[in-house]
Parts: sequence; C-alpha cells; structure tokens
Amino acid sequence: MIKKIIVFLPLIFFLNTDVYASENQSTVLITGSNRNIGFEFVKQFANKEWRVIATTRSIESADELIKFSKENKNVIVEQLDITNDEHLQFLKKKYKNEPIDILLNNAAYTPRYLSSFKGINGVEVDATRKSFEVNTIGTMKVIQTFIENVEESNNGKIVNLSTKAASFEERPEIPMMYSYAMSKAAMNSMVKTLSFETAKKNIIVIAISPGTVNTTLGMGLMGAIDIDESVSKMMVVIDDLTMDHNGLFLDYEDGREIGW
Repeated sequence: MIKKIIVFLPLIFFLNTDVYASENQSTVLITGSNRNIGFEFVKQFANKEWRVIATTRSIESADELIKFSKENKNVIVEQLDITNDEHLQFLKKKYKNEPIDILLNNAAYTPRYLSSFKGINGVEVDATRKSFEVNTIGTMKVIQTFIENVEESNNGKIVNLSTKAASFEERPEIPMMYSYAMSKAAMNSMVKTLSFETAKKNIIVIAISPGTVNTTLGMGLMGAIDIDESVSKMMVVIDDLTMDHNGLFLDYEDGREIGW
C-alpha cells in the first residue's frame, strides 16, 4: 500500500536584499522611499539603471515599493527608521566598505496638516520635539552611519531634502509650519557646517528645496507641482553638482542658490 504524503510549504515573500552593484554601476541610498517624493526618486534612479537601496520605516506599509522592487532587480528594499540605532547599525555593518555615490536624505516628519497653520499658541510641543528628532537628529544619524560609504565613491554626494519654509530670506511671510520649519532650518545649519568637512574629502553636501509639491492626493495646493515634475528637476540639479555647490541650499527648478 502506497501512502500519500502531502507536504505544505510556507508561502514566502522574497525582497531584493542582496543586490550588488555591477562594475561601473552607481549606487544611491534613499530614506523614506515608500511613498511620494522618496518613491518617485526610487523609480527615476531605477530607470537610469542605478543600484537603488530604498529604505522605509515600515516594510508592512510599503506594498508599492516592494512590488516595484520585485519588478526591478536593481532595487533593494531595507527597513530603516532613521531614529532607530539598531536599524542604522545593522545597515552600517551590512554595507560596510561598499561605495554609496549619493546619500539622499528624504525621510521626514511633518506635523498634522491643519495644526501646521495654527499660530504660536497652537504649536504642539510633542510634535515639535518629534520634528527635530526625525528631521534634524535622524538626518544627522544617517549621515554619521553612511559617510564612510560616501567617501568610498569617486564622486560622493549627500543630498538633503529641505524647504523654503526653513529659509530666513525666502520663507513665506505667514505664521505657519513652526515645527517643520524650525527643524529643517536646524538641518540646513548642519549641512552648512558639514560642508567644511566634506570639502576636504571631495564630497558634495547640499540642501535642496523640492518646491511646493502635491504629496497628498486631492489636496490641490495653489501653485503646487506634481511629484514627478519636482523629482525630475531635482535629478538634473543633483546630476550637475560640482564642488562649487558644496554647502549650498539649492532650488529644484534650476539649481539656483537659496539664501539660508
């Protein structure tokens, strides 16, 4: 008598987590890659055949990113909460000695939309604290973690997404976005200070404003541009960077310098 044995195999979802750069292939690491501007950067760099290390705070909420990585073998998805030291140290060890040509700091925290338009008495202290933890300190931690990888590149760049709301010269004259603007202004200060170090290492570090972008479906902000337009123009600015741009705050539109 022959017995039938039925074996149930678990369904496993595989992510691209071990894609190595081929010879002459450039590498970009992008934080906050699961949606909006970050995800658009992933798509545009992937279409240019870059090796893309796309990080996201939560794998569970990154369905589109994971699907895209399965369709594009040069995209690697990694979990990274930029405030989580364990996540940072794990990736530091995993990518030790691997060149990163562009470190793109996109991950950010923005307080609830309506609360951003309240006056000074409406500013939430906890939201402000979190803004600094993510937008300023978190960005600094990412740079600390991967700057040695950028040093391994022959043309390393550290690109930090900022906002005109953080500019003392060009911010809108409206009492709004206190928490976000303050934290990004502090990040800008870090960028300028870091540039004195990177100048000696042939690394370009900049802050860049993506413009007013429709990142919330249906919001339809006046004068806002689509995400793909913003990212496409930033890609041109990033590609054209030279050491003369080191330590500057640039506009997405044409790469002009924005006053701090």
